[in-house]
Amino acid sequence: MSSALLGFIGVSTAQSLVNELFPRWSKTLGLGVGMVVGIDLPVNVTRDAIRSAVLRIREDASVAGALVTTHKVAVWEHARDLFKEFDEHAQRLCEVSCLSRNPQGALVGHAKDPVTAGLAWDQVVLSHHWSRHPEAELLILGAGGAGVALAWNVLKRESGPRQVTLTELSPDRLLAAKSHLREFDRSQVRVSLTGTPAEADHLLGRLPPHSVGVNATGLGKDRPGSPLTNAARFPKKGIVWEFNYRGERRFLTQAQEQMRSRQLQIADGWDYFLLGWAHVIAEVFHFDLTPDCFQALKENAQPLRPV
Repeated sequence: MSSALLGFIGVSTAQSLVNELFPRWSKTLGLGVGMVVGIDLPVNVTRDAIRSAVLRIREDASVAGALVTTHKVAVWEHARDLFKEFDEHAQRLCEVSCLSRNPQGALVGHAKDPVTAGLAWDQVVLSHHWSRHPEAELLILGAGGAGVALAWNVLKRESGPRQVTLTELSPDRLLAAKSHLREFDRSQVRVSLTGTPAEADHLLGRLPPHSVGVNATGLGKDRPGSPLTNAARFPKKGIVWEFNYRGERRFLTQAQEQMRSRQLQIADGWDYFLLGWAHVIAEVFHFDLTPDCFQALKENAQPLRPV
């Protein structure tokens, strides 16, 4: 039987459920025996390390392509000369989350977050939310690739929050986020350098009722902790979205502890995780991911969902 090898460039790839998920999906999709080829790199990855990882994928023709998590921007900054071409989102956001091959076998870089973040968002926030609650705002903790992609997707819509605030610890990422969102009205977009959890608490605490708070920092998955302190107060009747689907997820626990008193709606990153991988696999193995196809994959994945 043929094999389907999928690369995975991340921080702790062996801990990801995709090692169990992809073999199941590969069988369902008729791709053959599925196996994930993990490449672990530290959060503060060096130029040489990221280039070595991309070259490893490029030179091994048996690996059909790869997904990139934490190091999306690093791939663009340090290894973009190793690609033949990029899609429009990769060029606009200056990041790569998916490596596929063109018919000649050369690497093509894609940024999938603008698509998958929007699809996952639709599972968390109803389309009429902002018209029913015009005073509500959106706070995205973390202005890396995933946070900026979500902000861009929400701001592109006809109906959205009156203000979108992104926070970031890194001045460089802060500047990049402002650049990526420069097409939007400055009065609607606020990008804040937030150096401590107490500062993030303050931004969360000033949100009007029915606002949405998102943890896009990565804290709680590959690294322990939360962008907030335990003194943080979520907006009354607000929506809380934890991007992570696994790990410590302290942010999720903090929201759950206030769910009844603050009347919160809480969602984790399970659908986002599934959508992200499904769209990358479709790109890498060149098939059309229809809604019915994704629903079948989602049902196939359900037994693996963390409690």
